[in-house]
Amino acid sequence: TMRKFFTLLWLLCPVAAVYYHFNEGQNELLRVQARQKVENIRAMEGQPEPDWPAIMEAYDELSAMLPKSEAPLVQHQIRLARTKAQLETLDVAGSIEELTELLRESAQTHGETAKITRAVREMLGKAHYYATSLLKTSGAAEEEWRPFAERTRQIFRFLAEHQEPGALQKYEDRVAAEFEKSIWNGRQ
Repeated sequence: TMRKFFTLLWLLCPVAAVYYHFNEGQNELLRVQARQKVENIRAMEGQPEPDWPAIMEAYDELSAMLPKSEAPLVQHQIRLARTKAQLETLDVAGSIEELTELLRESAQTHGETAKITRAVREMLGKAHYYATSLLKTSGAAEEEWRPFAERTRQIFRFLAEHQEPGALQKYEDRVAAEFEKSIWNGRQ
């Protein structure tokens, strides 16, 4: 009987190996390739003058290469990073649209207080701030930029109320500095 058991075990080994190869093995290979892709994207972002459209395309490729069973958190993080790159190209309207959808999904999946939801909300606040600044500096009428300014304030107030005192001013100051830097870099 022991001999039959070992014979059966020996015969089943290739079945287990093939199953692993075509299921978990393939997913693991995709994850290794995805990690390499992330390292390449980080290097692209670290360039003195990043090619933001190429970075956005790389994030799209990264998202497409991950296994379908990948955790929603990973997909949300990739979409957030891609939208940051999109915002760097000053595609503010597209960024706001994507971030609004991502915020809804993230809050639904991970909860309002999750780190990813907070990061998406902060990026949405930045996008509204950018929209306000761009509209104001291009001479748009107040009724055009005012809704973006109000939404910026609401988002930063929400974030600040769920953090320490003085956070609202810190957010506003940091976003203003980042915006000035991105506008200045964009003009060179």
